[in-house]
Amino acid sequence: MVLWAFAFLAPYINPQTLSFAAVLAIGYPLLLLLHLFFVGYWLIRFNKVIYLSASVLILSYFFSVPIFKTKSKFKALAKDQSFSILSYNTQSFYYLGGSKEQVLEVKSKLAHFINQEAAHIVCLQEARSGFDTSLNYPYQSIKGSNQIYSKYEIVKSAEIKFNEETTNISSYADIVHYYDTIRVYNLHLESLHLGNSDYNILKDWEEGTTEQEVKNKTQELSNKIGKASSKRVQQVNTILKSIENSPYPTVLCGDFNDVAQSYIYSKLTTNHSDAFLASGKGFGASFRQLLFPFRIDFILFPNNWAAYNFEVLKTKLSDHQAIRCDVEVN
Repeated sequence: MVLWAFAFLAPYINPQTLSFAAVLAIGYPLLLLLHLFFVGYWLIRFNKVIYLSASVLILSYFFSVPIFKTKSKFKALAKDQSFSILSYNTQSFYYLGGSKEQVLEVKSKLAHFINQEAAHIVCLQEARSGFDTSLNYPYQSIKGSNQIYSKYEIVKSAEIKFNEETTNISSYADIVHYYDTIRVYNLHLESLHLGNSDYNILKDWEEGTTEQEVKNKTQELSNKIGKASSKRVQQVNTILKSIENSPYPTVLCGDFNDVAQSYIYSKLTTNHSDAFLASGKGFGASFRQLLFPFRIDFILFPNNWAAYNFEVLKTKLSDHQAIRCDVEVN
């Protein structure tokens, strides 16, 4: 119950103050599944403890960000009032391996996939230099591995400079959409920097691993999550200042490296809505490399606009999956 309470309140707890809540927020869906199991268990036992787990599920249903959507929202939109947008972390084209031949194969398949999707705006994270020549987009903003492509004119673009050191890049582009200008943010927030041993802990247990080794590794992993969460808060504060100073409506998308139950998500959605919640279906998970799927890639749009046709695309050419939707401008 205490663990759930910290996870439940994670959107309101700054990880720079208490990183423990940020760690638990990642496992929030598992905590809910655990309480769902206990509801059934205590129901069979006719035990009054069932009210505790039932209360957890009721509070989570009404006051937490939904982790599952049962209905999608489809609409054919007028061209002059809408645009499609796709976001994809391409894993530096290493999906098949690190050899030159494997990288080139993924590059070719990615180019075909993105050109075939033909979204009006494409935001890529961890893309390689020179990839722009493979895509059918007349307007581009290339800031290292952070790349924005558009079928509409880009009149200005800039990298967002963070005060702290980071290996990831975020940027924005001002895009003319018919008679309006929109500022699109392509965000790649601080990664966890997990090693192979970290992934082994999260995927499965190695035979012969002692309890003390698991405890030490879990603590190390928790520290990494806390450190990365704290950095993301600083980055989001810089991004929010940029958004506040934007002369145009803003759309935010990219790899946030954090879940919807997080503090940074709650800050970024203060004046923006989540395209998955508006029009998606299922879990909306875009990262499926661990024990359970995570939704860490997002498209956020202004609260007075609308989003339709959200999809997690099935093509697998990265450790992430691409997401896309149609945004209606109001």
